[in-house]
Amino acid sequence: MKIGYQGIPGSNSEAAAAEFAADGGWDDFELVPLVNSRNVVDALDSGRVEYGVVAVSNITAGPVGETSEALAGRVDILHVASRTVPVHHCVFSLREGCRITALSSHVQALMQCDGNLSRLFPGAERIETDDTALSAEHLAEGRYPEGVAAVCRRNAGEMFGLHLVAENVEDNEDNMTEFHLLRMDRPRGSGEASHDGHQEL
Repeated sequence: MKIGYQGIPGSNSEAAAAEFAADGGWDDFELVPLVNSRNVVDALDSGRVEYGVVAVSNITAGPVGETSEALAGRVDILHVASRTVPVHHCVFSLREGCRITALSSHVQALMQCDGNLSRLFPGAERIETDDTALSAEHLAEGRYPEGVAAVCRRNAGEMFGLHLVAENVEDNEDNMTEFHLLRMDRPRGSGEASHDGHQEL
């Protein structure tokens, strides 16, 4: 069982995908990082993955535009289940003592933290990427100047060995994002169990 998700390891979508698998009682599964919603749809089309996980809406920043665009007109992709996941963002720099002049993250994360980021880092440039954890990876790999900081989940920043500057910088302390589990609308028998022996969600 392969579950493709929007993002890379350390992303909120990865966490949501793992929770969907737990909900379904799926013991034998592989989480496949696909970076963005378009890639998730393409992987479903090709049969590379059986299921896809995408973020659809946040209570602060609203609909996730890339997901709406990727699914536009796709009546052949079924919405299997929904899950609302608490989302908390942190700011990580390359090392302690860096003067932060720019903030990199997914546009949704930047919008969810806009007020606090403006207060904590006035005048800092915003750099949009495909995924929050991808920003952390790029920073750790030296693709950004030292003054850039990543806005991502705490586990992502720690995984890439970055320095924690600020925690829980989302403007709404009850910040939550809705994720959908998707699959292609392929013929199946009524009440048919999935191929791993468990019923569909």
